[in-house]
Amino acid sequence: MPDVRSDLLQELREIAALPVPGFDPDLADDYAATGRRLPYEAQYFARRRHLAALAVVGDGPALSSLVKDVCQERSWALPAHWETGADPRTCVDLFACETAQTLAEILRLREDLEGAEAVEAEIRQRVLDPFFESDYPFFWEERISNWTAVCAGAAGMAALALGYDTDVVRARVLPVLQAYLFSFGPDGGCVEGVDYWVYGFGYFTYFAEAWRSATGEDLLAGNEAIAAFPARAQLYPGSFATFGDTGADALLPLGLMARLHDRLDVPLPTAARAQTFSDDACARWAHLTRTLDWGRLLPASIEPGRSLLADVGWFVERRRIGRRMWALAVKGGYNDEPHNHLDLGSFLIAVDGEQLLCDPGAGEYTAAYFGPERHEQVHPSSAWHSVPTVEGAGQQAGDDSRAELVGTAEGVDVYIDAYGDGALIRKFAWTDEGVALEDIGPEITESFVSRIRPELDGTRAVWAGERGTLVLHGVNPEDAVIDSVDTTDHRGAPDRLWALRFGLSGGLRFELL
Repeated sequence: MPDVRSDLLQELREIAALPVPGFDPDLADDYAATGRRLPYEAQYFARRRHLAALAVVGDGPALSSLVKDVCQERSWALPAHWETGADPRTCVDLFACETAQTLAEILRLREDLEGAEAVEAEIRQRVLDPFFESDYPFFWEERISNWTAVCAGAAGMAALALGYDTDVVRARVLPVLQAYLFSFGPDGGCVEGVDYWVYGFGYFTYFAEAWRSATGEDLLAGNEAIAAFPARAQLYPGSFATFGDTGADALLPLGLMARLHDRLDVPLPTAARAQTFSDDACARWAHLTRTLDWGRLLPASIEPGRSLLADVGWFVERRRIGRRMWALAVKGGYNDEPHNHLDLGSFLIAVDGEQLLCDPGAGEYTAAYFGPERHEQVHPSSAWHSVPTVEGAGQQAGDDSRAELVGTAEGVDVYIDAYGDGALIRKFAWTDEGVALEDIGPEITESFVSRIRPELDGTRAVWAGERGTLVLHGVNPEDAVIDSVDTTDHRGAPDRLWALRFGLSGGLRFELL
């Protein structure tokens, strides 16, 4: 039986024994020149990973040297977040706040750190002074997203670690975090997906527990619905619905999951294996240290279940067919969500966690991906989700493009108003063989997207995966077209998507083999 703490400590010893990763500060300018984020960010997070390892298990001189290097960085914020014309040194973004929290807690953890006063001065000047002394709200306090909780929570934890008066922290941090909680509906669903739930609600939870230790006040109480979201969005152990900018194998920090279960008695999601520190591409100190303190293994098996999150617009149902666990996930909501894709009414079908019909999830983050042309990029576009065109038009962006989910005895209906003058109703229903889909609307051209190339056989299409096979009955063979696109995924790896497109001529039925 793996021991979470012992295994993590051994991993940290192995990381700490490696040479300190190289760091080229000039790569900070690569983003402005090319729009690429990964070259600079890869070295940034490698440095943060080594810093965390040295802080937990390394010797004092090596830690002090690396902390000094971090304090000499041009900015703790990522170049993609620097504001034009402003000093990047005092840019208060996600990673600047995380770095402030990391260094503040290292100061409390390691009495042998050299130059402690200078380190604290950097924390105050770069993050805490701009945040606590600002007389205007930051943008992430007004447009609520994971940023809201991460920035305020990490800055708040840094302040508590440095001994700030709790009344000062209360006045500045608690209203921001309350606004974050107000962004959730009664169903507790997160429009940004499981990855960003982990990020945002994770940092809310970490601050809430630090605040409870400092004041005795409990900010977590009453947030059971939000805490239960990952378990309700799960397709299979370690696999989740990938709507928006999220991944199928979302990182589940074991400390966070255990704490929420212990404190709020919410159901635990399941995992096929114990995740490591290296699984966290951003090497987050908060996830690591809380897992060392609180973490334990997650259960490994999953049962059939159904979740209809009407407020956020997610439907997820698992059914056992034969020896395999099949899952259907359907997306509603609106087309101006944080990390929005043009995906209203899109769906995925998975077997034992493998998406036979997929949602593309997050693409590589670049300047264009978060610019005005976002919805022209492959992963966020309407063309590369399993949604039809209506009268030749794809979905439109904007708050007024919406889809409502209504549960039925055997599935879910989706009422979609996202095509200008054209409306669409999609009806999903489980059958003994699989899933029936009925689309109602004018001049519909279907699109079904997968990372598996479909094979056509008359009025059938077949997606043969490693864990199961999906057969679609009702293809119009006269105008069926198979498209593909080569792109890059969130980590910059090659990603190929396939789409089967044809004009609707009748009812559709997916058979699960």
